[in-house]
Amino acid sequence: MIDPLHPLLRKAYDPDRFAALGTEVLGDLKRHLEEAQARERSRSMPWVPPEEERKHWERRLAHPKGLPALLREVVDRSNGLQDPRYMGHQVAVPFPDGALVGLVTDLLNNGGAIYEMGPTNSAMEDVLMARIGKAMGLPDGSGGVMCHGGTLANLVALLAARRKRGSEGADAWVQGDDGKGAVLVSDQAHYCVDRAVRIMGWGAAGVGLVPTDGRHSMTRTGLDKAMEQMAAQGRRVVAVVGSACTTSSGAYDDLELTADFAEEHGLWFHVDGAHGAPAAFSSRYRHLVAGMDRADSIAMDFHKIMGVPALCTGLFYKRQDESFLPFTQAAEYLWSDAEDPEWWNFGKRTFECTKRMLSTRVAAVLEEYGAEVWGVLVDRLFGLGEELAGSIGRRRGQGWELAMVPQSNIVCFRLVPEEIAAGRHNAFTTALRQRHLEEGAHYVVQTRFNGAVWLRCTLMNPLTEPEDLEAMLDGFEVLAKEMLNQGWT
Repeated sequence: MIDPLHPLLRKAYDPDRFAALGTEVLGDLKRHLEEAQARERSRSMPWVPPEEERKHWERRLAHPKGLPALLREVVDRSNGLQDPRYMGHQVAVPFPDGALVGLVTDLLNNGGAIYEMGPTNSAMEDVLMARIGKAMGLPDGSGGVMCHGGTLANLVALLAARRKRGSEGADAWVQGDDGKGAVLVSDQAHYCVDRAVRIMGWGAAGVGLVPTDGRHSMTRTGLDKAMEQMAAQGRRVVAVVGSACTTSSGAYDDLELTADFAEEHGLWFHVDGAHGAPAAFSSRYRHLVAGMDRADSIAMDFHKIMGVPALCTGLFYKRQDESFLPFTQAAEYLWSDAEDPEWWNFGKRTFECTKRMLSTRVAAVLEEYGAEVWGVLVDRLFGLGEELAGSIGRRRGQGWELAMVPQSNIVCFRLVPEEIAAGRHNAFTTALRQRHLEEGAHYVVQTRFNGAVWLRCTLMNPLTEPEDLEAMLDGFEVLAKEMLNQGWT
């Protein structure tokens, strides 16, 4: 005999309580947006040492105060991405109405493994991936799937490459392989490509790093050299990955050159466009992804510069039927025939079984703003990168250095006063950034390449203005002077 419904369950599912909580939380979020856009917080990133933050939550979670209070505290203690002074990591400043989409889809909670679990999103996803792929320049017959993140998309794309371009007469998905496969990729590429190759069982030696030029782009000479090295080591190269763009410096590979190389050698051509592929929607910056339409597969994050909350990535295939290459799985409780290409059962094409209602997030952007908004975002954010580079150039005589002319919204630079000895440049930059992290109103990260440490901005907030960039540079100059006065040389 079942017990009567417990009062806690009545409370949890009470529609009136839900509506009242929603009203309160939405009011708090509205205030958060207003404060962030007005730059009312003293800092965009409330830096607290990890152990101190953990101790705070140890104390706080022992004394519940109710959901609205918890969420207010989370807002107050979290990074302020909606603050135009946040210039740190490659994380979208999502359109606020995307939070309303999450409210609906989180409540509905329809999974995405098979059509019966989530009919709306299964159909919507198939339509969107075909249409967006075509808008990016892919041919008729293209399509793909949505997944949780670019790391996963790149892995699945390389699984497709292994099955398509692997050893003749062998099916790596069924029989495994000899562990001698390899992938060529820029020495500046995101580490997830290296991770994917290792996951596939090819080890560190399965990654052929291609040397890059002064702009951090792969060259034909570098590709040829890497291919020769892989052959000399007895490796079977199945794919080449072009970066659009690199994570560290925002550099685009020459995708036409990479496509030519792939065709000459019979390789799968994949573009890791997690960050920069949306340049395809911009008439001003579309030239950066020339040749991307020739790729066999493309990874593009909707959750970077496309206004969508994380995680939401599109994995596009030039030929829709090749999206079935990575997996052929028997699952009698989900579908009857593993070999039947049922586009509506996404579990046959995605690493995930259950996944969130990702297509609704993308459809919501198109419903409200149209695809034009993606080009507008790219123009604004990449334009801010150019603006910052120009500001640094105008201050060059004051110890500022620009690592390279930026191609995107990622800008690498540093401030090294002439009083700092050459051998101390890296140490000074690291210390300056840490001081800025703890005291500065803006949030900036750092990176390292060619043995040098650089400050790094990723300009993700379209509400950032040139005045914010100047204030950030001014703040670094003030801190640098204080450090010099304290004995840095």
